[in-house]
Amino acid sequence: MTKEQTAQPKHTYEYDIELDSDTAPARVLRMIEPGSRVLEIGAGPGSITKRLIDTLKCDVVALEVEPTAIKKLKEFCPKVYSMDLNDSHWSKKLIKDEGLFDYVVAADVLEHVYDPWAVLGGMRELLSERGSVILSVPHVGHAAILGCLVDEDMQYGPWGLLDKTHIRFFGVKNVQALYNSQAMAIEEAQFVVRTPEMTELVKTWQRLPSDVQEALQRNKFSHVYQIITRAVPVDRATLHIDLMDQNVVPAEHDVEQYWVETMAGLERNLEIDDRSTITCYDQEASQPTQKTDLADLRQRITSNGNDVRLISFYLTQFHPIPENDEWWGKGFTEWTNASKALPKFDGHYQPHLPADFGFYDLRVRDVMHKQVKMAKDHGIDGFCYYYYWFSGHRLLEQPLDAMLADADLDMPFCLCWANENWTRAWDAGNTEILIAQKYRDDDDLNFIKSLEPFFRDPRYIRVNGKPLLLVYRPQHLPDAKASVKTWRKYCRDVGIGEIQVTAALTHNNWDYRQFDFDAGVEFPPHNMRVDDFSPELPFAQDWNGFAPKMSDIGDLYLNREREEKETVYRGVFPSWDNTARRGDLGTIILNGTPENYEYWLSETLKKACQEHEGDERLVFINAWNEWAEGCHLEPCQRYGHAFLEATLHAKAESNRYAKWPHQGIAEHLYRSPFGRRSAYEMSALGTRLKSKHKKNAIKRGFRAVRDTLNGRRFR
Repeated sequence: MTKEQTAQPKHTYEYDIELDSDTAPARVLRMIEPGSRVLEIGAGPGSITKRLIDTLKCDVVALEVEPTAIKKLKEFCPKVYSMDLNDSHWSKKLIKDEGLFDYVVAADVLEHVYDPWAVLGGMRELLSERGSVILSVPHVGHAAILGCLVDEDMQYGPWGLLDKTHIRFFGVKNVQALYNSQAMAIEEAQFVVRTPEMTELVKTWQRLPSDVQEALQRNKFSHVYQIITRAVPVDRATLHIDLMDQNVVPAEHDVEQYWVETMAGLERNLEIDDRSTITCYDQEASQPTQKTDLADLRQRITSNGNDVRLISFYLTQFHPIPENDEWWGKGFTEWTNASKALPKFDGHYQPHLPADFGFYDLRVRDVMHKQVKMAKDHGIDGFCYYYYWFSGHRLLEQPLDAMLADADLDMPFCLCWANENWTRAWDAGNTEILIAQKYRDDDDLNFIKSLEPFFRDPRYIRVNGKPLLLVYRPQHLPDAKASVKTWRKYCRDVGIGEIQVTAALTHNNWDYRQFDFDAGVEFPPHNMRVDDFSPELPFAQDWNGFAPKMSDIGDLYLNREREEKETVYRGVFPSWDNTARRGDLGTIILNGTPENYEYWLSETLKKACQEHEGDERLVFINAWNEWAEGCHLEPCQRYGHAFLEATLHAKAESNRYAKWPHQGIAEHLYRSPFGRRSAYEMSALGTRLKSKHKKNAIKRGFRAVRDTLNGRRFR
């Protein structure tokens, strides 16, 4: 801070907000679309308000009752109302003066009012047709508060979980019930997670015996410090999140670093609050771990001459279409499956939920612009969009066509024809077909004609001047060689010139040349011939899927030798878990961590440089946004930007890992944090043993045949 800033008295809740942090205010801000009309209730001195106005360019109306805070608010917010939320007519007065809002935000407010149910009802009345309520509330079930109860001393203070002005308290179930009481459904939920040592109640916590501390932390929500939710009226909700079903991602901060960095903006509170032990840390001597310097990594990429292009596969199933409405129900998108996934065993990471972009809709133009910027900022050189074409009938085409028409989306791209059946089982098989590939006589010509506008776009990715076309399953083409011949002739005749036709190496296909294609692209996790570790995992119910280790799959691909004249582009994936789609028939790849991904990508980039030159230095990443397959570079609530930053480190040749960082099966998959098997694990173990004895030889034989055909091998 400057001397001038220091000289001015700061309000208790006046602080700066780092938008990429995991604090509650930052999470609230990330839920709000830029340029929206926002009502902020209980705005205080305007810490969130400033960001809404200055950074997100929102039209903001602020409500506050405390005179000192109102004075500060009016310095930068043009519309400030002094209103008492305990007045039952507050919302009607505001509607009359200001109308409706895209977002009505109450960040750490409802715990201060007598009737939070009525206040939420008033917030709902203020919503526009597409409006959302965003709440942030402190969690009374945090282990540190329970520690105060055990110590018989409720440590009220000037701020935090036990702010002395709090008159209402919320557990996780209470927040859910609060929304239910007003006929609202939660569409987005996040937890701010802090260990007791990271809270203002740490002194009391440290006085407790270790066995008491262990007992108080056995509830999965025991480290939830704040609950952040976005909800809409239930009659227009596309998701219905149950907070009790949500995973809690452990806090990853170093305790000392957390106090020195994250809490530095509340130094005045800490000076007047004797509940915390902040004074035990020497801020001058402390050397916290520095955040990744993205600008430095980008400069290193430029200076090291790394010319490998990273192409990430991109799914467009993030908007409703009539066909999916008919097959799966009104409003179905990829988020429908992704959000309802459940863990299959204790410690299993599901569901995968988005962070920065939320549950986006690709019909919103701004979404793809944000995605492109984020991808380019982290070393991605292009997107490979799936192209869904069924004898002239296209699916999920809106985002792709919008991209083509928007020259400001300056991301190189290519297309991959996803030429397989759509089925109810998500297996591209021949049963319960929703829409089939018919391969009619004139399909070859009509298909290539449909691609002409894309090939002519200057952003289209080329290899040695040739537009790059991928085909997902060339083995399904009735006469692949004839198809390729037709495609090439048409492109020559209309002046496009030569094209490079590339086969995705999927479903036991390793040879692109049998189809007269020009190249192949690896497509892990296809063609797996690795060990299955399912028998070693505590599945809670009968499991008929596959659970290999990422390091085994990565080594399989890294060690595959190519013939000298063979053109195969290497591929990697960041993680994989398609149980959101396939349930107990899915594949869970163990240890799909940012660190393992960075090692694999780093080694793959080295291979690409050795094997190819010039334009042929391509590496494909599966995928940018396959959320229902647990396979995404986009930020999630568990790992944040870690996979993206790993991409940038690999491309910058940081060489941070000399081997796979995570190879075994994590101990926490077997045992509870307290050294004994939990009831959940014991139940799961019993279920597995019973189901194992029930499986007859026919079922086991069928499973072995199925997995052999799929390229799997049991351990």
